Amino acid sequence: MRRFFLFSFVLCNIQLGIQGQTIEPILQDSAKWGMVNRKAEPIIENGKKGIRINEMPGDGLMILKGSDFSNGTIELDIKGSNKPQRSFVGFAFHGQDIHTFDAIYFRPFNFKSDDATRRAHAIQYVSMPNFDWEKLRNEFPGKYENKIEPSSGPDDWFHVKINITGIHISVFVNNNDKSVLEVDKLNTNNKGEFGFWVGNNSGGSFANVKITKANVYANANNSATISYGNNPTAGHYFNAGDAKLYYEIYGQGKPLVLLHGGVYGYIDEFEPFIQKFAQNFQVICIATRGHGKSEMGNAPFTYQQRAEDAYKVIKSITKDSVIVLGFSDGAFSGLKLAAVHPELVKRLIAIGAGDKPNNNTAKKYNYTPEMLMKYDSAFFAGRVKLMPEPNRWGECLDKLNKLYNEDFMSGETFEKIQCPVLVMRGDRDADGSVETSLNCTKAIHNAQLSVIPGCNHVVFYCNFPAVWEAIHPFIFN
Repeated sequence: MRRFFLFSFVLCNIQLGIQGQTIEPILQDSAKWGMVNRKAEPIIENGKKGIRINEMPGDGLMILKGSDFSNGTIELDIKGSNKPQRSFVGFAFHGQDIHTFDAIYFRPFNFKSDDATRRAHAIQYVSMPNFDWEKLRNEFPGKYENKIEPSSGPDDWFHVKINITGIHISVFVNNNDKSVLEVDKLNTNNKGEFGFWVGNNSGGSFANVKITKANVYANANNSATISYGNNPTAGHYFNAGDAKLYYEIYGQGKPLVLLHGGVYGYIDEFEPFIQKFAQNFQVICIATRGHGKSEMGNAPFTYQQRAEDAYKVIKSITKDSVIVLGFSDGAFSGLKLAAVHPELVKRLIAIGAGDKPNNNTAKKYNYTPEMLMKYDSAFFAGRVKLMPEPNRWGECLDKLNKLYNEDFMSGETFEKIQCPVLVMRGDRDADGSVETSLNCTKAIHNAQLSVIPGCNHVVFYCNFPAVWEAIHPFIFN
């Protein structure tokens, strides 16, 4: 089945941003709903006042105009039919555009199938456009779909409750206390439009919709409430002499250090990792000089300098050796840190880095404020707003250009690394080839390479489940 969504952005008077607000939209008020590839008619059935969406080729939906939902609970009654491959009914949320959304949907014709394999396909989570049902079933069999027991008949109404807290989604059916599906979101979108969804050649009935927005201050562990990189409850400063370096700490346990990327990068890019790691580790997120809330200092930028900065911050927090995860610039800094302070780093994950010899002929960088603001003014305006020295942004970029164009890292560094290393890269990474990561892996005494297919530089935004599946055994085994 090919999946597509069109989301209406027409504003209406319904707002969900108020803490704890619950709305029960009137389904039969057609003025408040936008239809895509379907028609809806009002129904009253078994005491339920709702709507029936007709059957047509292609997917269809019914979206509440101007809706916006982040965290909380979605409840509704749904009725499909016992028509194999012609009854796909569910709910879409966190919609960004015609291609990007999350959805929970059901296959009622599988509810009571005599085939155990089909029963295991009764409920499904998808995250479009990167993770449709077919990709998830092939790559993560049984993880994003499940059976429903006890289940309703395939032609009966059933009640659904979807709880969304940060990246975690849990689904309950027919008021059962035990969830039928527990998954983590496969993207970083934490809000968007919502509505009913029906699949190819499918129709369905819907009633008794209730949307409750969670109190965004109720749970300090709720990712939607945490402003990573600008969180006063987790933020600290370390005086490195010529610059104050900002860092944040989350969770408890053995220390794990996150080193972010450059230019675009900052602590907030690690949101999906922080949420995972904080369950088992004390997560130390260090802001590089000139990024976010860290000062720039006066010395030229080098990977040696960055490694020493990280070393000083870590030693001010813990006496233990640490696990380090670095991305892009942070991966090079992590490699240098492991080489010059082998007693400190017990495991290293280096994402988006590789062999960078002194005779490097790679493309030359020439970042300027004008170029970046032209590319994404809103994003970089937010970055500059955090900076303690915003008037020095141009100077910072000049130093970064010099770092990228002139500094190097190859066998002279890699051969000194003693800890186990996981080198990771997307096979479509425009910032470096898989070959450079392979050369890096070969030069390190105890290293392994993980290549994420179909992904560019920021592999954990492209395919976080695959990244996590590679990282988890490396860290925990």
